[in-house]
Amino acid sequence: MKKTVFSVLATVVLATSIASSNAEAANDEYIVKTGDTLWKIATLHKLTVDELKDLNGFTKDSITVSQKIYVKKKTDMEKNDKVSIKNSVTVTKQTSSTNEFKTPVAHMDKPIISSSPSLTAQAIQAATVDVAMPLIDTPYKWAGTTIEGFDCSGFIHFVFTTAGLDLQRLDTIGMYNNSSEVVTPVPGDLVFFENTYRKGISHAGIYLGDGQFIHAGTKKVEIAKIDSVYWKDKFVGFNRFNQLQTVQ
Repeated sequence: MKKTVFSVLATVVLATSIASSNAEAANDEYIVKTGDTLWKIATLHKLTVDELKDLNGFTKDSITVSQKIYVKKKTDMEKNDKVSIKNSVTVTKQTSSTNEFKTPVAHMDKPIISSSPSLTAQAIQAATVDVAMPLIDTPYKWAGTTIEGFDCSGFIHFVFTTAGLDLQRLDTIGMYNNSSEVVTPVPGDLVFFENTYRKGISHAGIYLGDGQFIHAGTKKVEIAKIDSVYWKDKFVGFNRFNQLQTVQ
């Protein structure tokens, strides 16, 4: 009898929690709770972090408990926005012209992955996002590979090894050479850029989906959009570590 009562109570609590979350997602304002991040709140309300920051006039990623945040829902026109990702990426918006991320011809001779990774490899890639997100705002440090500070390749090495991939420390070019292009990128794939602080492959991040990636920027670990003014012309392509193809 006690087990039955406990089961019913657990079901009621779960249902109440789900209903509460759905109700909050439908409101224009959200009250920050313990453990919330801009990423978590933005995802709940189907926004990007940049959109959420723009709506509230935020210049920093820090928030406080009980703080009210405006979370305007997407309009029907915005819901028609789409991201089509193949060998190159085209971001089409109803209210703006098409932006294209062109992969230079010099990079088109890399092997292309068309098959799905194993379940274990998929789990590792999914885990990279969970490992990476709490590292937002970690300061930039040249050649850094710890939570004290990262450079772009050190950040990727830390995230993937923490997620369970046996990976040696490589610089950006080494990671590019040790990976293959993917036809359809998923969260946990690599995003490469060229001609940032030097010519050729010079920067990388981890793809989050929806045209966003997380990386160790010039000041800190942060989330950015591939189609932003700075990154769109430097975008090279999406790759996946070769080691993930051998994970069983």
